[in-house]
Amino acid sequence: MTMPYLSVPLEQVAARLDEMIQAARDGACVVITHDGQAHARICEVNPLLTEEAHQAIEDLKNFPRSPYTDKATWWYIVKGIHV
Repeated sequence: MTMPYLSVPLEQVAARLDEMIQAARDGACVVITHDGQAHARICEVNPLLTEEAHQAIEDLKNFPRSPYTDKATWWYIVKGIHV
């Protein structure tokens, strides 16, 4: 099943704002276009997501990644060896 798609020209955003919000709440991909090119996407959000929680998620995305390790090495890092 494909996601519903709504494309709105930038010039019509103010007039169609309620329609865009409802479409996003219904799960549609809402895209604002300008000169035929996509410029922004509006999506449904979690109503419990605060600005601080959003910033925490963004910070996690930018957190330094560790290099790939095999499963045994990862297990050792996570659990350690108990003798």
